[in-house]
Amino acid sequence: MTIRTRFAPSPTGYLHIGGLRTALYNFLFAKKNNGEFILRIEDTDQARLIAGASKNLIDTLITCGLKYDEGPKNNGNFGPYIQSKRLNIYKKHLTELINKQLAYPCFFSSDNREDLHPEFNLEKAVDKMKREKYVVKFKIQSKEKLTTYDEIRGKITFDLSLIDDPIIFKSDGFPTYHFANVIDDYHMSISHVIRGEEWLSSLPKHILIYNAFGWDLPKFCHLPLLLNTDKSKLSKRQGDVAVEDFLKKGYLKECLVNFVALLGWHPADEQEIFSINELIKSFSLNRINKSGAIFDVEKLNWMNKTYIQNLSEPDILLLMKDYLKENKFDHDENKLFKMLEYAKLRVNTINEIVNEINCFLVHEKVVIDNDDYKNLSNLWIEELKNMETISVDSIKKIIDKTKDSLNVYGKNLFIPLRTALIGKEHGPDLYTIINILGIKESIERLQV
Repeated sequence: MTIRTRFAPSPTGYLHIGGLRTALYNFLFAKKNNGEFILRIEDTDQARLIAGASKNLIDTLITCGLKYDEGPKNNGNFGPYIQSKRLNIYKKHLTELINKQLAYPCFFSSDNREDLHPEFNLEKAVDKMKREKYVVKFKIQSKEKLTTYDEIRGKITFDLSLIDDPIIFKSDGFPTYHFANVIDDYHMSISHVIRGEEWLSSLPKHILIYNAFGWDLPKFCHLPLLLNTDKSKLSKRQGDVAVEDFLKKGYLKECLVNFVALLGWHPADEQEIFSINELIKSFSLNRINKSGAIFDVEKLNWMNKTYIQNLSEPDILLLMKDYLKENKFDHDENKLFKMLEYAKLRVNTINEIVNEINCFLVHEKVVIDNDDYKNLSNLWIEELKNMETISVDSIKKIIDKTKDSLNVYGKNLFIPLRTALIGKEHGPDLYTIINILGIKESIERLQV
């Protein structure tokens, strides 16, 4: 059997972090099994569409390395499948169910009450459908229990007597999610439907629609919920949960994919840092948990910090080039590398690097108008002028000489010098500051 999975978002906003996880698990499972990963935009709920949302979803997936494998050709490139462009397919199958009397129209009377007709004369119904507003409902014939199997949760039983006949076609001429979803999964030969736990309650409706057409079922896998640390459901109301928000804050895309992969899935060993290829190699459905997964920002920060520390300075500079260009920072590349080497060990996100290195990039003269500082700065300026190379030992020798000559040491030495050099009392040690700025610029900043 060829493994074919799909990610089917609705273009009603940005890609939620939970959506990224669903897409990632579908992608990993397909690639692990030499299968195909399909992208389908489910835009049948026309009232909730947001302009530009589809492009944002696609761009975010591609940014995160989740490239889909097929779709309609557009200018030589694959586009995603888009449900609003597949209405003829859904209407054809709707007609089939109506003809079998497995679906029925529900007409709206003049006072807006639904006039339901589960048993109807087909010829009269078709005539009426041309003239009046209606929806179409799927007829749930059995009121017994339905037992099925989920790849994560095992055997599940649903009581069909608790389920009303669902609407499968709306009055605006578009199918509902339940109907279009099943039709597309069948026609796209989806072998595994991997989606969020919130769709579990819809599963019996989908199975019954499959059965109505006589189609074989795909395998179903319902992923655990994503939870806040207080065990509440991770939702938009509780802060930024869009993938784009995290990327804008300076979380690396590779880290975000790695972190999201571990929200509900665990590897066979204790490994936590994975490349995308390592995830593909290690991933399996049987290692997905049933219980909800905690979205722990502290762990995300730790992981992002680890990724940043493992980046080379040139790679970090590439990530920051737009910021540096925007603010017209045209510093010597070697000097920038030294700043980044210092900063990358002290931040959780790329954005925080700016705060760490800003004191080296921008300098406003601090006036320290007292004789003690004049003596201190004069000594350091003279020593720096005579220094050939900057080293930890050479800076330590000046510190020792300052103590012996001026009886200045400790915070009385470090705070004035640091204030003059970087504009703040606390920060890097003097060696780090002078090594980054260089002898010439350090002297300029120390001058009274």
